[in-house]
Amino acid sequence: MLTCPYCNHEIYMRKLPHQGFFKSYRICPNCEGSFTPDPDTKQRQTIFIFTLIISLVFTLLLYFRSTEWLIPAIISYVILGLIAYLGNKRMFLVPYQSDQNNSKDI
Repeated sequence: MLTCPYCNHEIYMRKLPHQGFFKSYRICPNCEGSFTPDPDTKQRQTIFIFTLIISLVFTLLLYFRSTEWLIPAIISYVILGLIAYLGNKRMFLVPYQSDQNNSKDI
């Protein structure tokens, strides 16, 4: 179970409101501390998106070309499922650090 890095309160990511489209943090409902997924999780998410695009291409080739693309499409979706499953098991939350460059004095 995911816990807040500040107060160790259990966090249910599906129930938390997102702070906005361009903000990459969430706020703990218990202590109101800001947190984000760890950097390794963000790298796994990038790999997931890349694999998702490859799977989509294989599916389109399967639809428009022929059934010879069926095996690569199935393999890509199996890999996609494994990445999602294993990635979610290794996810943990870290305190959110805002950019210090935005607060420079002129």
